[in-house]
Amino acid sequence: MFSSEASRRGLLRSAATNVLAVALSTAVYFVLPLGVFDVVSTWAFVSAFALGIAVVATVIVRQVRRFRSGGVALTGVLTSLYLAVLFFAAVYTGISAHWPGSIASLSTKVDALYFALSITSTVGFGDVHAVSQSARLAVGIHLIFNLGFLGVAIAAVRTAASR
Repeated sequence: MFSSEASRRGLLRSAATNVLAVALSTAVYFVLPLGVFDVVSTWAFVSAFALGIAVVATVIVRQVRRFRSGGVALTGVLTSLYLAVLFFAAVYTGISAHWPGSIASLSTKVDALYFALSITSTVGFGDVHAVSQSARLAVGIHLIFNLGFLGVAIAAVRTAASR
């Protein structure tokens, strides 16, 4: 009985930690002055974008590995995927601020978060959509990122569920 109680407490602690991480990262997203930073050149933007993707990908892979080994609950994997959504929302906010009209109907951080969530969930209502070639490229990379990393996360969950 003790081990199940300790296990339950561990799961609750893990879930609470991840809820706090989601709340804090969302707060940081809304507080950061994302549209203020000036992009010096296309290369600087591409480099920052690539670095951001590498960091987010590393976090997701690390969480999936920890989940597979039993070191982290599923909520850790889901939290890391949400961080990817916030990263892409920040990218869309930057694109919209520096290249107005690149993403139709995107004018706030809430719009950008909504757009990133609709792409990640593959819903795509169409009310917010990429117009410029650079915005379409960013969305295309987001879609490819989703295929790779959502696939890895789903495979990990499926493997754990079959045990």
